Amino acid sequence: MVTFLLRIDWQNNTQYKKLDDRRIIQVDCTVQQTMTSTNPYEELAVVLDTIPNGYPAVEDGTHIKVLEWIFTPEEAELASKMKLSGETAAEMAERLGRPSKELETLLDTMRSKGQINSWMSTRLGARKYGLMPFVVGIYEDQLNRMDEEFARLMERYMELGFKHVVSTEPVIFQVLPVNKSISTELEIHPYQKAEHMIESASSWGVRECICKKQKELVGEPCSYPTTVCLAFVPNVENYFDDSEITKPISKEEALRLLKEAEDAGLVHCTYNVQTGHNYLCNCCLCCCGVLRGVGGLEKPREFIKTDFVMTVNADLCTGCETCLDRCQFGALSIPEDVTVVDETRCIGCGVCAIVCPESALEIVKSETSEKPPSPENQMDWMTQRAMGRGV
Repeated sequence: MVTFLLRIDWQNNTQYKKLDDRRIIQVDCTVQQTMTSTNPYEELAVVLDTIPNGYPAVEDGTHIKVLEWIFTPEEAELASKMKLSGETAAEMAERLGRPSKELETLLDTMRSKGQINSWMSTRLGARKYGLMPFVVGIYEDQLNRMDEEFARLMERYMELGFKHVVSTEPVIFQVLPVNKSISTELEIHPYQKAEHMIESASSWGVRECICKKQKELVGEPCSYPTTVCLAFVPNVENYFDDSEITKPISKEEALRLLKEAEDAGLVHCTYNVQTGHNYLCNCCLCCCGVLRGVGGLEKPREFIKTDFVMTVNADLCTGCETCLDRCQFGALSIPEDVTVVDETRCIGCGVCAIVCPESALEIVKSETSEKPPSPENQMDWMTQRAMGRGV
């Protein structure tokens, strides 16, 4: 077995840089090989798993097969040597001892294939290229390339590896309650309101859900709306105009799609931080990799970041059962004449409350929330996650 040491100094070398009005994490990420490997996919797998998000190995080697589908050997080798913080092609060429023009051509190819992160630096007047996590990052950007072979590889990998991704604190996702389901007496933070995220942005976009596409390709099409993954950016107008994956839309269209997702019974999920959100997934238990990873557990609430829980007004509830099918986690039951909530399974999404004809259900703040507050920003999340994973 080949062993690698990835050294990331999160505490001392992590800082925010302002590039083109968006926040980029500056991380010094270097790889030291303690043995020589001729397999670039093994090298890249180790590097991706040492990023706080994680990319756990699985016994049957599916994690390697996934990378073999996404990357050529040359691309995998270069990706394993890239920094999260990003470099220009010239900077990377100097560090790696490679011709700059040749490297830039390869990097642009990798960018077009959704393998790496890339952005224009106004300060440098040049494009920068950086390594991305596998989730959220490389996997989601395979949307336009995914075929049945890759979909089946990911189905296997989710079955074997995602339980490790979702079980580390702080978790990747937090659940946002449907606004109409929230008790009128409850005050919640702006970062816990889906509408606030959309209203405060300057650019908006939508893309097809890769999780739903993946399930369709393996012969299990989803009955929920599929083009409901929302993206947004503050302070920059027309951000998605040149995107090959994300379709630019208006704020009004984003709000309409949000309501459409709520009405369909989809769960609002976003990055588990208080500031710096740039996406809002609308998820279902049948397709979403994260929700699937926790849905089969006895107490899924323990593995989802949520500060809320559903409550029932027994005086108003008529036991009509309208709410039962809306709960994707099986948290509701009617053992006698009134709905009962299993708080160990309730994730506080609120999609059941908005269909109650008697308004007997509403979201309240959980008094027994097991999880600490969401990290302040992405830098804090990565630091805490790195410590939690021991990397």
